[in-house]
Order: sequence, then structure tokens, then C-alpha cells
Amino acid sequence: MRELPVLALAPAVSEALVEGNVSLQAEPGAGKSTGLPLALLLENRLPGKIILLEPRRLAARLVAERLAAHLKEPVGQRVGLRMRLDTRVSNRTQLEVVTEGVLTRLLQGNPALEGISLIIFDEFHERSLHADLGLALCLEVQQVLREDLRLLLMSATLDSSVLENQLANIGQFECHVRQHPVEKIWLGEQRASLPQQILGAVKQALEDQPGDVLVFLPGVAEIGRTARLLQPHLQSDVALHQLHSGVSHSAQQAATAPAINGQRRIILATSLAETSITIDGVRVVIDSGLERRSRVDAATGAERLETVLASQASATQRAGRAGRTAKGVCYRLWGREGHVRRPTHWQPEIHRADMSPVLLELGLWGASSGQDMPWLEPPPAASVSRAEGLLGRLGLWQNGKLTESGKVVASMPVHPRLGHMLLWSCAHDAQSSASLLAARLDESVRGSTAVDLELDLNSGASKSVRRRADQLLRLVNSISAATSTEGEPMHGAMSVPSQDQSQLKKRQPVNTEPSVSVLLAQAFPDWIAQRRPGDAGRFLLACGIGVVIDPDDALAQCEWLAVATLGGSGSELRIFKALSLDLDELEHYSPEHFSVVDHMDWDVKHQRVLAERRRMLGSLIIETRARQNVSADELVLALLAGIRKSGLTCLPWTENCREWQARVQRMRKLVTPEQVANWPEVEDKKLLDNLEQWLLPWLKDMASLKALQRLDLYGVLNATLNYQQQVLMDEWLPTRYTVPSGSRISLSYCQAGSPVLSVRLQEMLGCTENPSIAQGRIPLKVELLSPARRPVQVTEDLANFWTNSYPAVKKEMAGRYPKHVWPDNPLEAKPTSHAKRRK
Repeated sequence: MRELPVLALAPAVSEALVEGNVSLQAEPGAGKSTGLPLALLLENRLPGKIILLEPRRLAARLVAERLAAHLKEPVGQRVGLRMRLDTRVSNRTQLEVVTEGVLTRLLQGNPALEGISLIIFDEFHERSLHADLGLALCLEVQQVLREDLRLLLMSATLDSSVLENQLANIGQFECHVRQHPVEKIWLGEQRASLPQQILGAVKQALEDQPGDVLVFLPGVAEIGRTARLLQPHLQSDVALHQLHSGVSHSAQQAATAPAINGQRRIILATSLAETSITIDGVRVVIDSGLERRSRVDAATGAERLETVLASQASATQRAGRAGRTAKGVCYRLWGREGHVRRPTHWQPEIHRADMSPVLLELGLWGASSGQDMPWLEPPPAASVSRAEGLLGRLGLWQNGKLTESGKVVASMPVHPRLGHMLLWSCAHDAQSSASLLAARLDESVRGSTAVDLELDLNSGASKSVRRRADQLLRLVNSISAATSTEGEPMHGAMSVPSQDQSQLKKRQPVNTEPSVSVLLAQAFPDWIAQRRPGDAGRFLLACGIGVVIDPDDALAQCEWLAVATLGGSGSELRIFKALSLDLDELEHYSPEHFSVVDHMDWDVKHQRVLAERRRMLGSLIIETRARQNVSADELVLALLAGIRKSGLTCLPWTENCREWQARVQRMRKLVTPEQVANWPEVEDKKLLDNLEQWLLPWLKDMASLKALQRLDLYGVLNATLNYQQQVLMDEWLPTRYTVPSGSRISLSYCQAGSPVLSVRLQEMLGCTENPSIAQGRIPLKVELLSPARRPVQVTEDLANFWTNSYPAVKKEMAGRYPKHVWPDNPLEAKPTSHAKRRK
């Protein structure tokens, strides 16, 4: 202990803590987690207990045991441990090692933290959700109740720039000396699979280096594949271990136990072993450079895992595991040049996590949504909003604060979903089943690879799950007893929808108490899943999102499922664990999940209004029947929706309608800025957006696209103009133009540029000026036609045409049409509407 580099700073840190908060950045292996807390304990400068916060249960237990061993005492004497299912404290305890969730519970039960003088946040760089919450709560306690409370933040890779926000005056210490050096060997990026790369690195390490080998892999799946590949290549004196949250407590102990003489270990680990853990004998680290990071799916609230590049800070922490007890070596499966392109630090969990547990804690704390809390970085508003929505659906949150049921659930050491289920079970005498189910789910369900959760539940619970279930059962029984003496027991159920429930089918359940699948549906009502017709393995959730399972799985053909876990890293969410659900039983116990709604929609296939009465579970349709006596208003609104889905072309457009549209668009450019506001916007998009204003009054008794063909669409459109506007448009932009022959020729406004006058050449003879409209402001584009009404010339300058182009046209046309008029001097010839010379 005396050799730990950080102990050189211990007196100065202790002195600084008397004055205020402190941060310590020290190299891995410098003794932050063990040496400094023990030095502060023995120096006893602060009058009160020290709380040492660890981010993981395994780290908490190992740190507590190591501290106690230095004092030559068992855990529970001067050094205590407090975490879920393992509490060892006594009246003598002066330093408690706790997990982050325990700190929150301590704060809620003892807001002033009486008897506690110092909170140490170990490995604070990880920035877990509970660590950020715990720090914010401690800072508020410090500001309002306890000026003498002290905080110490420790890590090898602190992001000091973030700390400056709420901890501007914090005393900062740095220790750049590590106990043992670690050499880094860059193996570079390779094309081989990850297990193959690990195999090559392990062989190299076993041959070139002494000691045990700790291998960092991104997840459990990669650990399993790598273990299967490695095992045949290992000698009998090399033991293979796995270290992750899914292995048993005994397997974790075996992986972290002191080294055994004559035997080497290879320990395949996730980031669980990244910080605060000293494994005696580890001299080599092999770092894949990858980590599994979770994010919350915004649509469902499910946790989705992504494999990403580990940050530079993570790589530093991992390398430090090789130099804890002796000099070591770290093999990195990437190149030195690629290292600088990695992110510097972790993204704090508060930016990507489910905020509903935090929101419950804040509600219990009296801080509502926590906007005024002294966060290092505040949670995203969208995440808080999603959490409020979930808690509201569970009946735990209303009008920005906890409901009575919410207050009860907030006191439970489980996720709000599971707390809601446990509270619901109290009202239905199902506490025992609910407690066991919550314990299994709270342990991140493991077991068979099959989706059916019942296989895992029937396989027998582990010792830790049984202990957890017993703990929860005692808790819910005490809640049930307390609430029953005060009147009606709270059950936290969602409020019954206001829609008419008279058509819901009432059936009696088979069981005397709700089944496990019904209990599961209370925790995840938005994850109740309905199989898509004729599509095995594809389901739709009550929240409206599609999910999949393997079509060969036993549950793939089930009509209804209660889903426990969702996830996946691909484009589709997958169901990992679920139970077959009896919908009749669910309806009996939870009619509040069901509703009857009158639905109006557009039937795309039959192109008509669809009027139905639907029996629903969330967004899932259970059954439908045709509606009778649909009001005219409902009918016409549904028809408008159908028109929008089909597009404006479903209306009976004619050439005249399109010409009218083009004329109005041109008029909007001709009138004054003051007048333009009175002219309608008639582009297709604007017409589609404003159907209610111009089309709705004409849709009486219509319910299909076929019926729309009866519309006089030109009259409907023209009715959007008042009389004065119609007169003005006819005057400025007439539909016909009188040419020199006396014929009234239609004008075309639909194309870009000038309106087009398509007229036979002979009818324009003698016309020396180009025709125009809109009081001469818009010249017409004259399309001169042959006797066969085929274009021969297009011009906006007739005088120039007669002078320069006509001779060539005459030469060509006169031979083809010799009986027609082709005068030598067109400017002096008389126009004629007759195709041939008159006799």
C-alpha cells in the first residue's frame, strides 16, 4: 500500500477536502480506488462516514474486500459494503462501498445525508445515469442543506472541461505516475474475423509474455465465439474464463481470484473489467478496441445495442489493467494512426438512456422534471418527454408530478415498469408470481436462446434471483398491507378510456389469479404484440411498431404475445423474450387496456370511405364491424382524407380546369401587391392543403372516387373567385383571342412563358404587329399552323416572320398545298379562315 503513487497526494487532498470539493485524475494503477479512500479513512480529518461510490457491483465487492484486507478485517467492520442482495455493515463501519443506485436510495431516505461527511465518486469518467443523478442530488444537498458535505470525483480520464460548469471552484489534483509501466503494442487493423484476431494475439502473448491475459471484447456473443475458437488451442496449464454480467457469481470469483502458481489464465471480458478491478496475475491485456453501447429506441423505449469503437479514455483504462501488480503489456487490435481518430471520452449515459427511472426519482425528490437541478449536462428534453409519456400511460405521472401510485413505485428498487406490475399484483393477489417475474426480468433475463420466457421461468431460479424475489415479495406485501388499511389499494393501473365499453366482450378467466403473461402485460402494455396475418415471426406492437422473431421459433405462430425484452442492432427490432398471451384473460383483468373507437378512413383498395367500429388494444385492431348511421360531416372529412392520399389527380380535371388554374396563377403576378392577397393560391399543393375551404361544400352525399367524377370541377374552381375577379380575368386573360380572319381561337396558358395562340397561317395574313393580352403587357406566342394544322413556325415577332422566314415557309408549303393561299406579299394580303382559294 505504501508504494501506491497516489498516496503522495493524500495529505494535500485531505487538506483540500476540508475547504471544498476535489477532483483527482490519476493514472490506472495509481491507487485511487483503494489507497486514497483508505488514507482518508485513517487520517480521519472529516467528522463523519465516507461513502465510496462504484459504478458496478463486481467492482464494489472487490474494492470493499481489498480495502478490508489492508486493514486485516472482514468486510463489515470499518469498511462496509452495501449493494443489492449484499449488505455488510456494522456500527463500526466508517467507509461504505456502495453501488450508484444505493446512493440514490440513501439520498431519498436521508436527504441531508446526516452522519456522512464525504461522497467519493470513483471512476466518474463513466458518467452513468445514476452517477450524474447522484452528483446533481448531492450538489443540491450541498447548496441547500449541507455546506459541510464534501464531494471527491476520481478517474484516470476525467473530462475536466465538463466539470467547470457546476464545479467551478473545485480543487483539482493530478497524479501522472502509475505504479507499474505498461508497454503498448499496436497490431493494426486486420481483415480476419474478431475471434481469429484474438486467437493470433493470445498465441503471441502466451509465447512472448508472462502472466495472465485479460481480453476485452464488445459483448457476450463475441466472448462465446472467441471461447469456442480458443479452447482447442490451449495447453492443459492454461485455463479459460469468462467475465461478464451473465456469468454466475462463482464464475466471476474464479476469473478475478489471485493467480495460481503453475497455471495461466485467459480471461475474456466485457467492459465490466475495465475499471476499478484489480485481477492479480494479469500482466497482458488484449484490447479489441470495441465496445457495446446501448441507446433507447425513441419509438418503443426498448434498449438497442450498437457495437462502436471504444473511446481513447476507454483504451487507457483497459491498458491500465495490465499494470496493476507488475509491469505489463497491452496489445491493441488497431494502429497508432487510427487511435487519434477515436472519440476522446464516453458519451454520458444521460444523453442516450431511458429517463423514466430518473424522472421517478426526481418526482420523489420534489424536483418535477429536474429542469432546475445542478446537472453537469442536463438530460435532453425529448428524453424527458418520452419518460413522462411512459409514466403517464402507467398511471404514475400526471400534470408534471407523481401520482400516489407513482410515489409508491418510486420507492421500489426496480424499473418503473416492473414497479407498476408489482403494485398491480397487490390488487389481484398475485404478489408471489409478480415478484419472481420481476426478479427474473430485473436480472436481464438469461437462459435458453428460445424466445419463450416460460422455458426460463420453469427451469428454476438461481439463488440470487430467489433472494431478489423474496426481497421484492416482502416489499410488495408490506405495501399491500399498508395501503389496504387506508382504504382501496393502489394498483397504478392506467385510467379506463372514455370510449364506450359496452361492446367489449366479457369473459371469465380460467385461472383464479392472473397468469404470468397477464402480469407481464401490466409492465409492458405498449409491447403487447399481435401477429401479422399470414406472416409467421412478424408482429405489430400496441405502440404501433413492427417487430420480428425467428419464424421457426415456437412463439412465431402465436396470435398474441406479451413481450418482455426487445432489442437488436439491425434495422428491425427483435423480440428476445416473450410469453404467449390469452387476450380474453387480459381483458378480464385489465379492461382499461381495451377501447372501442369509431373509425373513419380511406379504403385505398376500393377507393372509398371506410366507416368501422373497432375494438382496440392500443393501436392494435382486435375486431371490426361496419358502422351504421355515419354522419354527413364524418363522411365528407373521410373523403377529403382519401383525396389527399390519392392525390389531386383523382378529381375530374379537364383541359379547361388546368387552363383556369394557369390563368389564376398568372393573374396573381399581374395584380398589385395589395390585390394579390385576395386571389386564391391554386398550385396543386395549395389546393390539396386547402380542400376544406374550396371543395368540401360540394361533396354532399359523396363517399367514393367514382362519385367525385360527377363534380363540375371547373365550376367548383371558378367559384373561388368573386364576380369582379372573374370579369377582370376574362378581360385580361381571355380564353379566346380574335385573329385577323375574325375567328376566335383558344389560348393556351399551361406551358411556361407566353400564352400560345395556335392558328393557321392564312388567318394571320396582313397582321403586322404581334398580338398581346393583358392591355398589351403579355405578348402571345403565335404558333403558325399548316393547312393540316401542323406547326410550321413559332414566333413572338410576326413582322420579322413575314419578312425573313415566310419566303422559305411559302416555298415548302406551296408545293405541298398548292390549292391554298400563299401570297407573295403577306403583309398586304387579306386574312382568310378558308382552307382553300375561293372560286
